[in-house]
Amino acid sequence: MKQNWQKILFVIVITALGYFLGRFDSVLYQQPVGQVTAVKTLSSESTTDEHGNQDESVDQQLRVKLLNRKDKEKVIKNSYLSSQAETIRYQKGDQILLTKSDDGYQIDMAKRDNVLFALLGLLFAGLYLAMSRRKFSFLALSIVVNAGLFLATILWDATSRSLPVLPVFVVLALLLSALALYFVLGWGLQAWITWLATCLATLLAVLAMAAVIAVTGAKGIHFETMSYVTQIPQPVFYAQALIGVLGAVMDESGDIVAGLFGLKRESSERTFADYWQAGRSIGREILGTLTNVLFMIFIAETVPMVILMLRNGNNWSYILDQTMNLGILQTVVSALGIVWAVPVTAFITATLLTKKGAINS
Repeated sequence: MKQNWQKILFVIVITALGYFLGRFDSVLYQQPVGQVTAVKTLSSESTTDEHGNQDESVDQQLRVKLLNRKDKEKVIKNSYLSSQAETIRYQKGDQILLTKSDDGYQIDMAKRDNVLFALLGLLFAGLYLAMSRRKFSFLALSIVVNAGLFLATILWDATSRSLPVLPVFVVLALLLSALALYFVLGWGLQAWITWLATCLATLLAVLAMAAVIAVTGAKGIHFETMSYVTQIPQPVFYAQALIGVLGAVMDESGDIVAGLFGLKRESSERTFADYWQAGRSIGREILGTLTNVLFMIFIAETVPMVILMLRNGNNWSYILDQTMNLGILQTVVSALGIVWAVPVTAFITATLLTKKGAINS
């Protein structure tokens, strides 16, 4: 009982440290950071649109204390809608990122890294308690390294005007998957088989998508609906789909390979057919679950926009065509990758485990 309370206290302390780290890190920002010390409502006006949606427009006067500038306090105006779909209502104690112009300071966005750091602290504390220290260390290192690589690639893409997006993200996907498997499984046969099966299944899924798009001329696919894309949208979508498929496929391939290596450790006198059937059986067991997870993630991402568009008089046909179009395509491609992963992983693993002189795990 005492040990359980110690674990709970550990999680609470790490989460709190993450929160306070984000709360008091304004000195690390080059951009002006302020904290709201007082709020005054200047005016409010109720509005109703042609669809019967009621909202309220409110003007606020914020007294903001600058946390990383010599200026002490500034008075800034903020306007928001009560629905807060695209605007934010600020309260006393909120921290905000600011921009400075000739007219003074203006609100850029809310500063939310305290919540982000608290959630990361909760995640890492939970993983630390659930795993051995060695495995946790490698997992944490894997996350940090892969996050650094991904961030560096994004920044490179954002600052370069002639960067070939798709080839760069193909190389990134190969590196991310290889490093993740190396840190989790080590540099052995199991990691190599998982990586090879992941890459092949992902390649087959993306090639199938590319072939269908090429044959149909991309009719009915609205790449232009991608949000905030300042480059040619089609290569960016391919890169996005590639990373999405990779994650789902690596999860399934890893489970199949681990299961077959477990059979290898139990008895080394198994035939190709034994491993092949066992791999397909494992894949069938988890295929449905993974596909449903992908669908739920897609639904969770689209629910707010779907509700907003329904409230504004749009029909389901338009919503499916303009809002859910690319998400459905990406979900289908990821599901296709999951399906491909079963025979590909089972075949490669069965072949190598029955090959004479195969390395024992």
